[in-house]
Amino acid sequence: MQFYSIDNLSLEDQRLFNQFGRGPRVDIPFDIVHKAFENVVDSYPHITAARHFDGTTITYQELDRRANILSNELIRRGLRPNDRVCIVVSRSIELLVGILAALKAGAQYVPLDGGIVADAALEHIFNDAGARVILCLNKFRAKLEPHAQRAKLEIVELDEQERKAHYDNDARPDILMNPSFGAYMIYTSGTTGKPKGVDIRHRNVTNNLLVEPASLKITVGKNVAQLLNISFDMAQWEILATLMNGGTLHIRNGDWASVLKRVDTIIATPTILGKFAQAGFPNIKTVVVGGEPCPVSLAEEWSPYVDFWNICGPTEITILNTAHLHKPGELLTIGKPLPNTTVYVLDDDENPVGIGKPGIMWAGGSCVSAGYVNLPALTATRFKPDKFTQDGTTMFNTGDLGRWTEDGKLLPLGRKDDQVKIKGFRVELDGVSAAVESVPSVTKACALVVHDKLWAFYSGPERLSEGEMSRIVRETLPYYAVPTHWLYITSIPLTMNGKFDKRKLREMAEAYKEPREAISSESLTSNSPSTAIATENTTTPSASTTDIEKGQMDVEQVSASSEDLDDDSNYELPSKNGFHGQRWLRHRFFSLYRRFFSFIFFSNLLAFALVWWKSWGSGSLPLSQIPTAIAVNLLVAVSMRQDHVINFLFWLATRVPTWAPLAIRRQCARVFHIGGVHSGAATSATLWWLVFTVGATVNFVRGNSEVHIDTGTVVLSYLVLALLLAIIGMAHPDVRAKYHDQFEWTHRFAGWTATALVWAHLVVATNSLRPRTLSLADALARTPAVYLLALITLSIALPWLRLRRVTVRPEFLSKHAIRLYFDFETPIAGKAIRISDKPMREWHAFATIDKPGVKGFSIVVSNAGDWTRKTIDGRPQRLWTRGALASGVLTIAPLFKKVVLVATGSGIGPCLPVILEGRVPARILWSTPHPRETFGDEIMNDILRADPKAVIWNTRTQGKPDLTALAYQMMKESDAEAVCIISNKKVTQQVVYRLEARGIPAFGAIFDS
Repeated sequence: MQFYSIDNLSLEDQRLFNQFGRGPRVDIPFDIVHKAFENVVDSYPHITAARHFDGTTITYQELDRRANILSNELIRRGLRPNDRVCIVVSRSIELLVGILAALKAGAQYVPLDGGIVADAALEHIFNDAGARVILCLNKFRAKLEPHAQRAKLEIVELDEQERKAHYDNDARPDILMNPSFGAYMIYTSGTTGKPKGVDIRHRNVTNNLLVEPASLKITVGKNVAQLLNISFDMAQWEILATLMNGGTLHIRNGDWASVLKRVDTIIATPTILGKFAQAGFPNIKTVVVGGEPCPVSLAEEWSPYVDFWNICGPTEITILNTAHLHKPGELLTIGKPLPNTTVYVLDDDENPVGIGKPGIMWAGGSCVSAGYVNLPALTATRFKPDKFTQDGTTMFNTGDLGRWTEDGKLLPLGRKDDQVKIKGFRVELDGVSAAVESVPSVTKACALVVHDKLWAFYSGPERLSEGEMSRIVRETLPYYAVPTHWLYITSIPLTMNGKFDKRKLREMAEAYKEPREAISSESLTSNSPSTAIATENTTTPSASTTDIEKGQMDVEQVSASSEDLDDDSNYELPSKNGFHGQRWLRHRFFSLYRRFFSFIFFSNLLAFALVWWKSWGSGSLPLSQIPTAIAVNLLVAVSMRQDHVINFLFWLATRVPTWAPLAIRRQCARVFHIGGVHSGAATSATLWWLVFTVGATVNFVRGNSEVHIDTGTVVLSYLVLALLLAIIGMAHPDVRAKYHDQFEWTHRFAGWTATALVWAHLVVATNSLRPRTLSLADALARTPAVYLLALITLSIALPWLRLRRVTVRPEFLSKHAIRLYFDFETPIAGKAIRISDKPMREWHAFATIDKPGVKGFSIVVSNAGDWTRKTIDGRPQRLWTRGALASGVLTIAPLFKKVVLVATGSGIGPCLPVILEGRVPARILWSTPHPRETFGDEIMNDILRADPKAVIWNTRTQGKPDLTALAYQMMKESDAEAVCIISNKKVTQQVVYRLEARGIPAFGAIFDS
């Protein structure tokens, strides 16, 4: 069957419009919700239908019996088909009984969470829904009675009905059902003061939830979590899909993990899923996310291990109408239309746009609901006859923007109108405005989303306390719809048509520097002191509102959300100093590391030029002097990698007192750039060796009698030259990064071999070049290179002379990290240890974490490769170490009065010694996936004790932060003098460059480049 009204498209786009826009045609086994349930009851009466968190279970047979009894009682009380029943409960088995009882009576249920729903919403819904009866739990009766009396509704307690369930009529009600009967009604966000009820019919539910993909392969033996707020349409998916397909529903309480460990299927928002690390729940096999955009990082974390579905669909089209089974590395889309549904991408005039072009997504087919209750005008605007099928069905304007991909999947592009999603909930801005206008003394109000934050602009006689305003609007708005930013304006700007000038309001928001009094809704819903930005007006939430449903996060777990961070964003990054090319030359090309390298290298070139100039008349280089130059450079190169030398240089650099000018201290802090000296000296030594080899070869070939060179000297020269070139080649940053293990082996074994050959070469060359009147022993004694080479050999051997195997106490943190404890030494802050399980093959350096007053230290090993993975899994009891504990980048911290420590992932390890020592006051910015789950409570608590306002950014739920901007903001707020970052090469170089280019002292590890 072809679509109509697509003549404006090209022939190819018409073909693709027909191909992409229609889901497969599939027969649905049942068209009545509770008939599908009863079929499971008849087939598998004794399997468990639901398990409550308190351990209570109920079989399908018993659930059916109790629902029949309650349904018959409701019919006896006068409930008729197509009536409505409000169910005001919390997650419970009684909720399931109430739902099925209402359906069996032919009624439509309206689910409301009694612990969250606002009184104003109850008042409106009870009148708007036209319900005849309220089913509730006893604990909510007192809250409901005043509203029920005014609406003249009868209250039936589900708790009381349970007690009667042993002796009442348990026969299935004999009600003639029709697929067009109402199944449930969901009230959307509830932000207008008059929430809109969406009328969902039986045929909508059965079409979407009884066949793949939305049935999620739920069948007997499958365990499904019931996690979500029961007023949320996705909660109906959890409940009805389970009961219609024969699964077991696991009903949670506040302990999410205990339920998640028992189930194999979960339906959640990305915010909720991001709270949990996949590694902690290997039992989960199917995951569905929807309700808000899904971060790609979250999909990539879970999709290798589960069937990961990313879905889309507003309440009006029965939970979802597209679904995408994501595979790692694929483009994350919202997939294709469900069976028996259609999707159209249209322009503002409701005409199709070309395939691949952005437009408004409309949905059609069996998923489309009957519209809004008691709102015919709005229904006529959003629900229209489907002109593409012309079969009498309806299509719905979702208000979402999207486009088709080449393979017929939909890519979401945001919202078209001012109805937005906040933490997965749909929030209507007009409703927020109305709620703000209800505050006494507010004359006009307008709500807008600016840079993903909910702003409230208001006017009135005077500026009001934002804390008091938040308290008032929370009486009519759910927590997620409370504005996070407030702006008082004496007169709100209007357009020529007398409407709010939203463009000007957005400009005002972007230019406005929000006062400290501003309050965020996160601070109103968190009982943790660990928010990123302190606000003056905070309240402690009730137990019923502190939840992570729909994204309301416990800040104790993540410390800060992006909302918190932006609440006081008073400090914008200043402009960069200088101009583009000059900045690149100064901070990238001519970094201090490279300046050290260049100084050493060009000093050697100058020395070579002098030697060449002095020997110009003789026609031959003074080969007897070159070994000294080689040895000096090799000694410098080796010394710059010698633990004791490194420790001395760091000690010397950090002797500068904090009262010294910052300009001096920031230069001393760059002591860790001494790697440039190592590289410069090593390259120069190789250059000198090349010069010697060429000179020796020339003299050997010519048979120069004045400069006697024998065959052994030439052969050894080329052997050593080959080894030195191999070492330098493998040390190039690009090669080293790609072949790190080979680099280590080459540096170690080629270096040792080269050292031995240099000794042999020194003896042979000295013997070849010595005057015949001088013995070999005397000639060696008079050769400076001998003593220099002895120091080089000692420097290389010294760490290996301290090779020992030490005891380790492992502490398993998570599948991604382990903490190892050592007690053979107690270091000072900023030291690092090298460890290995195969000392001749590979070594790995880790920052030591020492606690003041506690013997020994620990390190944190996170999963970053084969060796770390093996260490985490193997939990070693003994490991090899060698040499002394060496100073690391953060040894420089005492040079500053206060610092901002920035870390990503396991980079928090090197920061912990500075944090725990407390010698240098520090603000902490840590970006990592699932910080508490991955690294454990102790590390999290240590950080928060040291910096209660630490910003701990969960990248799984909040995406990737702008570390530079956040670090700068924290630096300005705390009057810190410098930023220190521990991260990977790319992030470190980016943050350091962006800050240094603005004149801000920033320090991070050097990656030998």
